[in-house]
Amino acid sequence: KKKRKSKGPWFVWLLVVLSVVAWWSLYQSKWFIAQEVSISGNSRLTVEQITATAAVPIGNSLMSINPGLITEQLQALPEIKVATVERGWPHSILITVTERTPIAVAATVSGYNLIDEEGLNAGVVAVPPAGLIVISAQPDSPAMTNAIAALAAIPAEWAITGLSATTQDSVVVTLGNGVVITFGSGERAADKVEVAQALMEKGYTVINVSA
Repeated sequence: KKKRKSKGPWFVWLLVVLSVVAWWSLYQSKWFIAQEVSISGNSRLTVEQITATAAVPIGNSLMSINPGLITEQLQALPEIKVATVERGWPHSILITVTERTPIAVAATVSGYNLIDEEGLNAGVVAVPPAGLIVISAQPDSPAMTNAIAALAAIPAEWAITGLSATTQDSVVVTLGNGVVITFGSGERAADKVEVAQALMEKGYTVINVSA
């Protein structure tokens, strides 16, 4: 009887050849080279600002580009809350950003920090945007977080003219009618607003609802 020759070695060589071809196609060929960057989701940051920060190595193979590293670089920008970076075969890097939405401003020695709904720095501007209250509190601090919590609970008709917090338990609000309200912390801010409203209706102008 004739012995059947094993096809094992040929199969292994075939896998090796296919692996080399796949590696060459992805890393060395001109088929999958980064030629462009596509950016979406931005409104405050320009395409040029995002492109400069992302620093995508145009001309390199897509597989050699690290989306995680680009994501970290983008999320280091205070304006960006979330960034997603993906390979867009065959020639693109796709960047999608979610920017922080400023709801207040904090004065600093170098200008004004925009503050988002979490009390975090959302960028720096030279002049406070119209319609945003300037909070006297340290950005990216528990004091600012509590000040923002109080601000979110205060009705628009209160017409705030001043909001300060030296610590997380010392939020003070000043209204256009001269009423001064000490919130303490931003915890249970909605309940504190309700109590303060009742006291204002009784004619009180110096109110402490911290307890």
